[in-house]
Amino acid sequence: MDLTMLETSQMLKEHPLLGEKSSYKQKYLNVLEYFQKKYAANDLWAKQTFRMYVKTFLGDEKAYQQGDFNNSKRQVLSTKFRPFKFFSYRYCLIFDCIFICAYGEKEKSKKIFNELASMYNDRYKKKIKRVYDSLYDPKVSVSNISQIRYLKSCWDANYSYVKQKPIRVLVTANMSAGKSTLLNALVGKKVNKTQNDACTAKIHRIVNKPYEDGFNYEWDHLLELDADDKTLMEDNVDNHSSEITVGTYFRTIGESSKRVWFVDTPGVNSSQDMEHKQIAEETICETDADLLIYLLNGENIGTDDDRKHLLFILEHYHGKILFVVNKLDRFRKKEDSVERTLQTVISDLTNIGFKNPEVVPVSSYGAYLAKKIIFKETLDEDEQDEYDSMARKMKKPEYQLDVYYPETVRETVKVDEDDEAQQLLLHSGLLHLEKIIYNMR
Repeated sequence: MDLTMLETSQMLKEHPLLGEKSSYKQKYLNVLEYFQKKYAANDLWAKQTFRMYVKTFLGDEKAYQQGDFNNSKRQVLSTKFRPFKFFSYRYCLIFDCIFICAYGEKEKSKKIFNELASMYNDRYKKKIKRVYDSLYDPKVSVSNISQIRYLKSCWDANYSYVKQKPIRVLVTANMSAGKSTLLNALVGKKVNKTQNDACTAKIHRIVNKPYEDGFNYEWDHLLELDADDKTLMEDNVDNHSSEITVGTYFRTIGESSKRVWFVDTPGVNSSQDMEHKQIAEETICETDADLLIYLLNGENIGTDDDRKHLLFILEHYHGKILFVVNKLDRFRKKEDSVERTLQTVISDLTNIGFKNPEVVPVSSYGAYLAKKIIFKETLDEDEQDEYDSMARKMKKPEYQLDVYYPETVRETVKVDEDDEAQQLLLHSGLLHLEKIIYNMR
């Protein structure tokens, strides 16, 4: 399977058929299934996407009933009467068949379209050809066909998105630095395990999608296009490769969607499995990244494990590095100093051999909780207590981590001054870190 499909959002959230009767949806799905089995029988994306259509249209896969194709196509392509107008989904069918069976494969899409065209009345041939041409030629307008405006906007967003050159970000750290929490905060969803004992020797690739479609994808031996928390948190034992890929829309504020790949490496100081270190180091040496984020635990600066890994990075990685210091929100006012800690990190890195190291702070967990609030996710009781405490704490000047970012970055970050969650997100430093990442291109 082409893994760029994991960067493709579904076209189902506002699909025109959602308001139709179940009996009509069944017939429409019968036609889609015919094309899927004929043109993409062994394609995992096509199989799973068709399943997504069934679940979204009918609510339950078990509700789907196979039917006679010829009878179904007549009903789908026929003109229906609604008060004051005639109506058909013949144009939606072109989008859906090609999206499921031949997205990114223009030659195959031509064959599908030719068969579809042979099913249509001659009076529609010119119009349906224009609909097909609009998929690949932005100069061809179909704005007057209201039925397909949503599908066309989705198709265009997907099609232009994958033409962007991806921003590739490697993330490395020793265990307990909070790497998984940082990635969950950057994505705005829990897509990575955060317990140390749950970590495995896998490279986790997390890729962005152009818009929110409500689905998380996971390619972990099996392809899941509607992965639930259990699926995301448990590795498939049948996956004998060293990689797992998750595709989802990265939730943030004030940023347009950009094509970003996070490559999450295992913690290199696992005492239980030296394979973690080997896989992480091989990935760092072999990945052509735009940025490497080295995450440090602000509560435990200057460890031997960090020094060993930093020396490896110094010798083997020659691209842009951003050193991010996490967990500074846990400092106590009379015992710790954010400013002194950052100065110590800069001094230590310079002594190791890094020239002019870029060091910035972040509260990954604070940012993660803030995004849950902003994007209307329910916090459990413990999370709510932690959110309330952090929101109060990070209002204080000594814990406002955003002030340690360059002025050129700070001046581009705008939030609602009266929104507590947005203020926490601001002071966590995560919005500024996102700016640095998203502006790599």
